[in-house]
Amino acid sequence: MRSSLLVICVVLAGCGALPLGMLGGGPNVAANTQIGKENRQAVLSTELGDTAGRDIVTKEVEAGPVESLIVNNTEIPPWVLLVALIGWLLPTPTQMGNALGNALMAPFRRKR
Repeated sequence: MRSSLLVICVVLAGCGALPLGMLGGGPNVAANTQIGKENRQAVLSTELGDTAGRDIVTKEVEAGPVESLIVNNTEIPPWVLLVALIGWLLPTPTQMGNALGNALMAPFRRKR
């Protein structure tokens, strides 16, 4: 009775955070660093003046309304079709693993 309760407790303990916390939990990577001259963490940032940012490039483009869109590249490369065909014909990873396991275990099976 006690052993079955112990087994149930051990199996259900995998669903909680306590057993993983007892193992140490691994490294904590705090990627909240700011390395640089003008880094900020903000959703919206406003800069005024002549030195507002390093990489600001302004260009004016005149555009009118788009009435139609023409797509010229509609051909699929042959290698994409070949890869798709090979992927469709190959067995699943489970089937490949079963076949490999059967091949490795064949010499050790007893013949009936």
